[in-house]
Amino acid sequence: MTKLKKIPFLVTAEAGTKQTVLTLSGTIRKRYWSDDDCIDAKLVRDQLDNVKNDVTIRLNSTGGDVFQGVEIYNYLKNHPSKVTVEVTGTAASAATFICAGADKVIMNTGTTFMIHRGATYAWGNKNDIEATLKMLETIDESIINIYTELTGQTADQIESWMDEEKWFTANETVEYGFATEVKSKTEHSSANEELKAMVEDAVSAAFAASHTIVAQATEPNSLPETKTKKSLLARLSKKESK
Repeated sequence: MTKLKKIPFLVTAEAGTKQTVLTLSGTIRKRYWSDDDCIDAKLVRDQLDNVKNDVTIRLNSTGGDVFQGVEIYNYLKNHPSKVTVEVTGTAASAATFICAGADKVIMNTGTTFMIHRGATYAWGNKNDIEATLKMLETIDESIINIYTELTGQTADQIESWMDEEKWFTANETVEYGFATEVKSKTEHSSANEELKAMVEDAVSAAFAASHTIVAQATEPNSLPETKTKKSLLARLSKKESK
């Protein structure tokens, strides 16, 4: 397994033969030299620009800068690789745009998803306040376009949810089209059982093909190959239980 270059305080990424895993945790904003906990669009690009295999992003973020979020959304949307986002804590506000840019979105049990209207602080005279209001109206329209394209919901429905700052459970996120599936512990267990069965079959076949059982042995469990096989399976079970 090769390692991609690490960006301090932002992400860790590892590349295998089939998949690159990128962990994004923190606030979405432009990174400055002293920042140690943020998700920056440029640095995400730096991590993934040269990646050609499938990408999985493990995401936990309460949101942040809408413009940074939209930039990441469009970058992921146009990335040549298959991109999967797995929400590990929450995807709220601008972090939902990262989900929207993916080909597949997985919600883990207990995770949440939140959408709302754009927000900012305003200062100045009447003209300044009106300009800020118009900017927010434009941002809201852009956000609605992203969500309607993602979910197939009507613009009126999306706007209604944004008005109430709607929080969704993992199952609701899938139900309303923001995510693809919910990953549960049961699914993990089933996958582990299938893997264990495959390994057991492979181990049995390997020993059957490469070892000759000593017929004179009166204690089958004392056979070298049986001990080795049991040792391998015991190690597999121990690893699975961790």
